[in-house]
Amino acid sequence: MDHKKVAKEIVETIGGQANVNSVFHCITRLRFKLKDNTKPEKAKVEAIEGVISVIEQGGQYQVVIGNEVEPVFKEVEKLVGDQAVKLDNEENKNQKLFDRFSTMISGVFTPMLGILVASGLMKGLVAILSVTNLLSEGSDTYIVLNALGDALFYFFPIFLGSSAAKYFGMNHFYGILIATVIIYPDIVSAAEAGESFAFLGIPMNLMNYTQTVFPIIVAVWLASLIERQLQKLIPQAFKYFLLPFVLFMVVIPTTLFIVGPVIQTLSNMLADLTFTIYNFSPAIAGLILGGPWIVMVMFGLHWAFIPLFINNMITGGYDDVMGLLAANQFAMAAAAFAVGVRMTSKKEKSLAYSTGLTCLLGISEPALYGILLPRKKPLIMAIIAGSIGGVFGGLLQARVYAFTASGFFAIPGAINPAGIDTGFWGYVGQMPIGFVIAFVLTYFWGYKTKVKAVPRD
Repeated sequence: MDHKKVAKEIVETIGGQANVNSVFHCITRLRFKLKDNTKPEKAKVEAIEGVISVIEQGGQYQVVIGNEVEPVFKEVEKLVGDQAVKLDNEENKNQKLFDRFSTMISGVFTPMLGILVASGLMKGLVAILSVTNLLSEGSDTYIVLNALGDALFYFFPIFLGSSAAKYFGMNHFYGILIATVIIYPDIVSAAEAGESFAFLGIPMNLMNYTQTVFPIIVAVWLASLIERQLQKLIPQAFKYFLLPFVLFMVVIPTTLFIVGPVIQTLSNMLADLTFTIYNFSPAIAGLILGGPWIVMVMFGLHWAFIPLFINNMITGGYDDVMGLLAANQFAMAAAAFAVGVRMTSKKEKSLAYSTGLTCLLGISEPALYGILLPRKKPLIMAIIAGSIGGVFGGLLQARVYAFTASGFFAIPGAINPAGIDTGFWGYVGQMPIGFVIAFVLTYFWGYKTKVKAVPRD
């Protein structure tokens, strides 16, 4: 793929540099915020060689590229300029509340998704070495590897503080400082000891904010609102030092007094609610979520659930909902393979097989948009198979203990640090179930020789 050529054609087709407010990327998509969403012609953008599909969701114009998205993004960044890469949050005011939330979550979490998955894989690897007795917990090697896997999650507020500050248009060091204060060792020690604590004589309900998700995001959002007002009030000559001083003197106590305790209490309640719904009937939860999760990924709605998954892992040590989602990835891969087997064109066969293989390795968009969605029935068969696999996972109470990639690379994250249990086999067992059912359904009932084009807007 000629990354420079693809980037140039995309920018030109969506209305040029002048039509771009902001752009960033996730694992497979370029996510544009455009000034005028009516300028791009979807059919022309999708016709560009290297573009898999286009999705308009959450106020974003998402161009699905696949595995080559990062080098294409670098070329796009050169064309639109550094100023356009900054997220323009004023545009979010016209969005629906859920769309604004989803856009914010994707904007905050996407830059750290790579190290998030890598840390999860390391935690899974440590669990494997530990349960197989290849590595003792007291060894120096264990300490180093465990620190490598656990450091991101322990200091999560710092990473989130930096990323959130960038998203909300602040100096990212502001977000880092807010995070480091709320997890400062003396404050953490006082919180864990349950000691009475007062600031200026006013009692504080201190909590341990290490390994938390939501408090720092809300705190940085609040800081961004206050900073905008201070920008107007403080004379330019004094802003350099006086603005951050006043900002922190307001935000830090407010976070420790109000924001932190309230948001963390709500986070714990949200985790408890998730576990309660799941425990009511894990099998029904698997049926409802296992296959339809594909549709949520297709429209980019899954981003709204990422912080919930992480929050559950941090709060309870695991997440049940992610334990139901292993089958759909393999179902999509199998449906793509089945289509490839039935095809007669060598070029189309190659595309089906390659995207199916990529799906098994955790990247589903090429198979989803390149093979399944244009043919519709294979997508339906994959959804059915994903739900059946999800039921199996629910019956065995599959759980995920570390945030990892999808596909085969997700397996280490399902290992209970205490040892292999039935939940692990429920998670792994979904994979062949989803694969076999999707392949059979697609091969016999889900394939059409004639491809119907995806509806154009």
